[in-house]
Amino acid sequence: MKYRDEKVRLRLAREIATEAMVLLKNDDAVLPLEVGKKVALIGRTQNATIIGGGGSGASHSDNTLQIRDELVNAGIKLDECFDKYYQNVHEKEVEALKSKGADFAAMDLEGLVASGIIYELFGKYQAVTPEPVPEKEFFENAKKDTDTAILVIGRQTGGEECDRRIEDDYLLTDAEKSLVDATCGSFEKVIVVLNVNGMVDTSWIKANDKIKAAIFMGTAGEQAAGALADLISGKAYFSGKLSQTAALSYEDYPTAEHFSFNKDEGAKIKTYEDYELSAEDNGSTSKDVSPVTVYAEDMYVGYRYFDTFEKKVAYPFGFGLTYAEFDYQVVNFVNVGGRALVSVKVTNKSSEFAGKETLQLYVHKPIGKEKNPYKELVDFEKTFELAPGASETVALSFDLNDLAVFEEGKNGGSYVIEKGEYILLLGNSSDNVATFGKIIVNEEIVTKEVTADIGMKSCNKDKIKLICPEKEKAVADTESLRKITISKDDVIIEECQKKEYSFENDSQDASGKTAENSNASEGSDTNNDAKKCIRLEDVIAGRASMEALVSQMSVKELAVLCNGFGPGLPFGGIGQKAPVTIQYDDGTDIGKNTHPEAMPGYINPAIDKYGIFSCYYKDGPASVGKTAWPTGMMLACTFNKALAYEFGSACGREAQELKVSAWLAPGLNIIRNPIEGRAFEYFSEDPFVCGTMGTQICKGAIENNQVTTCPKHFALNEQETYRRGSLKKNIDAVDSIVSARAVREIYLKPFEMVIKNSEPVTIMSSFNKINGTFAGGSHALCTEILRGEWGFEGVVVTDWGDMDFVVDGADAVAAGNDVVMPGGPPVIEQVLKGYEEGRVTLNELRIAVIHLLNYVKMMKDYSK
Repeated sequence: MKYRDEKVRLRLAREIATEAMVLLKNDDAVLPLEVGKKVALIGRTQNATIIGGGGSGASHSDNTLQIRDELVNAGIKLDECFDKYYQNVHEKEVEALKSKGADFAAMDLEGLVASGIIYELFGKYQAVTPEPVPEKEFFENAKKDTDTAILVIGRQTGGEECDRRIEDDYLLTDAEKSLVDATCGSFEKVIVVLNVNGMVDTSWIKANDKIKAAIFMGTAGEQAAGALADLISGKAYFSGKLSQTAALSYEDYPTAEHFSFNKDEGAKIKTYEDYELSAEDNGSTSKDVSPVTVYAEDMYVGYRYFDTFEKKVAYPFGFGLTYAEFDYQVVNFVNVGGRALVSVKVTNKSSEFAGKETLQLYVHKPIGKEKNPYKELVDFEKTFELAPGASETVALSFDLNDLAVFEEGKNGGSYVIEKGEYILLLGNSSDNVATFGKIIVNEEIVTKEVTADIGMKSCNKDKIKLICPEKEKAVADTESLRKITISKDDVIIEECQKKEYSFENDSQDASGKTAENSNASEGSDTNNDAKKCIRLEDVIAGRASMEALVSQMSVKELAVLCNGFGPGLPFGGIGQKAPVTIQYDDGTDIGKNTHPEAMPGYINPAIDKYGIFSCYYKDGPASVGKTAWPTGMMLACTFNKALAYEFGSACGREAQELKVSAWLAPGLNIIRNPIEGRAFEYFSEDPFVCGTMGTQICKGAIENNQVTTCPKHFALNEQETYRRGSLKKNIDAVDSIVSARAVREIYLKPFEMVIKNSEPVTIMSSFNKINGTFAGGSHALCTEILRGEWGFEGVVVTDWGDMDFVVDGADAVAAGNDVVMPGGPPVIEQVLKGYEEGRVTLNELRIAVIHLLNYVKMMKDYSK
C-alpha cells in the first residue's frame, strides 16, 4: 500500500506542514532569507518545538524536529551568544521534566481514561511555560553582527476538559512583552514565528513596523520545524491560509461575552441565572452549579460576523501571503445537473517564484424572511504548483440546495431557497473578493421538511437576545453580472426516511429469555446450542438476516452488547480489578475480549456463540500514536482537499497496522472561540471547511484501508469547560443554548457533509447538553436527524466517561446511542433497569445491536 513505508508518511507530514503555515506579514520582502544569512534566534520554543495539543488529540514523537536545528540545516547562521543561552535554557528544562516524567509514566493512563477519572485529573489548566528574557548585553552584542532576529512565541495550553485563558495565553505574558520590546528595539528586521496550538493575539504584530514578517506556524506535527526552515530559507514557498479570523482584540469576537473558560474562578462561569433563565425549567436540578454557553452570535460566527457587521480585523479568514503573485479570471459560470459550476483561470504573475493559490467562492443570499450573513463560503480550490508565468483553470462548484436557509416551524421546520438574487463572490480571502455572477430564483423552493426539534426551549426563546444586524449590507452594482436562473426542477427535493426492522420473538419473559429460543440465553448450554444459533458469518454470507441473528439474543446479551467491554466506572478501569461484563445464570461471562492488541474500555464485547468478535477504537485526530501529524487546525490551513485525503489514507494505514477498527477522528466541531481548548483538533470557524476537510479525511481512510473513522463530538462541543460537568464539585454538564437554525446550518453541517459523502460506520456523541438535553440523550439528534434525515446506518458510540453522571445508559440507548463507552457492569445494569422500567424497549435494544453489528461485520477479526 502507498503509506506502508514510514519514510513516505514523513514526507507527506512535511508536505502538509509546509502548505499549512501561513505568512501573515512580509514587509520589504524580508522573506525568504538568503542562505548564509546570520540571525539572532530568540525564544525557548526553538529547542522545544510544539507539535500538537493535549488530551485525546495530543501528538507524541521521539523524532520531533527542532526549529533551531532545522534552521541551521537550511544554511541559516545563528548568533553564537543567543544560541548558547537557549541551549542552556533547554538543558535545564529537560532535567526538570525528567523528574516529573517518572511519576507521569507510572500512571495507568488508558485505565484512567476508561474509568472517567482522567477528566478530573487533566482538566486542570497548565499555564504557559515561562519565557526567560536574556540580559541586555545579549541584544547589544548580537545587533553588531546582524540586523535580523527570528522571535519564536510558543503555546501549548488548554486541551481536553480545559479551555485556554485570555491573560498570559491568548495575550502575551509580561515576559514575552519584554522579549518583544527588547528584540524590536535591537534589530531592524524582526521575524515572528507563532508556534501555537490555537489563535493568539496578533494585533501587536500588525501594528509594529519593526516586525517585518510573521508566520503562523501553529502546531504542524513532528516535521513542522523542517517545513518552517524550508519556507524561511526559500527552499519552499508559502501557500497556507488562515482557517479562522484573527481579530484586533479578544473582545471583538462575538462569542467573547458568552464563553466560560476558567474553572478556578467559579464566579465567572456563565449559568442560567446570568441570563435570567431557570435551571429547573431547563432540566438541571440538584446541582450546585448549572453552566451554560449561550450561542448569542447565532449565525454570525467568525468571518460571518466580522464581514456582516463591518468590524476590522488583524488578519481575515482565508488570508495568507505568498512569495508569488497571482491573477485570476472567471471564464465560465453555468448550472450543470443541479450544481453551479464556476471555471477560473489562475495565472502566476511572478517572474521569480513558483507557488500555489487558493480560490474561495462565497455566496451572498438575498434579504428574505430570514436575515443572513453578508456572505458564506460554498467552495474553495487550491491550484497545483504554478511556475512563473504559468496558468491553470480551476473548477469550483456547489449544490444549488446549499442556497437554502432553515426556517424553524412549530413541528421542526423546513429548508427553503427564498425568492431573489444570490450574488456570487470570488477571491483569495474573506475580505478580498469581487462579485462576478448571480443566481436568480423566481419562486420560493422548499427543498426539505423536517420534524426533529433541536431548537431552544420555549422558556428561553424570549429571554435570549441573539445578535442581528440592524440593517443588512447589500451588494452594490449587480446589474451587469453574469447570471443563471433556476427553478424547482433544478434542485433535489429531499425526504426523511425511517428504516424499518422486522424481528421474530417479540416478547421476552422476566428472566430475559425469548419464548421460542430460551436456550440461547443459557450459558451452560452455549456449546450445545452454538450449532443451532444464527451467527454473524451467516449474515455476512447472506444465509440469514441481521434481524434474525439479533432476535435470538436475550435482554442480558443485548444490554452487554450495548456497552463497551470494560471493567466499569468510576474506578474500575484502574488496575482492571473489577468484572468486565455481567454473567449468564451459571456464572460465566456473557462477553469477552477477542482482540489481541486492544485494552478493555476501547472495544466492543465478543460473544463466541454468535460469532461476534471485538473491534478496537483508538484516538485521535492527530494520529493513532505513530506519526505525529499536523493538527486539524493546520490541516485546514492548507485548504488542500487532496492533501486531506492523503492524510486520511496514511492515518488509516497506521490504524490498520495497529489492528485498529475505528479511528476516533476527525473532530468536526467549530472553532467558535479562539481560546477553545481543543481548537487545534478542529478545523475552522467555517462549517463548509470543516465538512470538506472531514469528508476528505474519512474518504481517504475508509477507501484505502479496512478501518472506519469516527467523527466527533456530535454535537456542539465548542466549550471544554464543564463539557461533562464535575461529579466531584456537583456541577452539571454545560448546556449549549442555541437557535435551531444555527444548530443546523453551522454546527451540524460538517457532520451532515461527512455522513452523506464519506459513509463512516461509527460516530461519537458528545457529553454536553444541547438546549437542555444531553447530546447523548437526544433522540432528535441521534435518531431523527442522524438516521431519519441523513440516512446513517452505522453505530453511535458515546464519548468515553462516566455515563452514570452524564446520561443514564438506558436513556442513551433509547435516544439512539448504540454503544455506551467505555461501558462495563454498572452501565449494563443501568440498561437492564431501564428495560424493566420501560425507558428502553426490546426493539430499541435490538436496533442498537444491529447498528453495532453493521460495523463489526465490516471489520477484520484479528483474533483469528
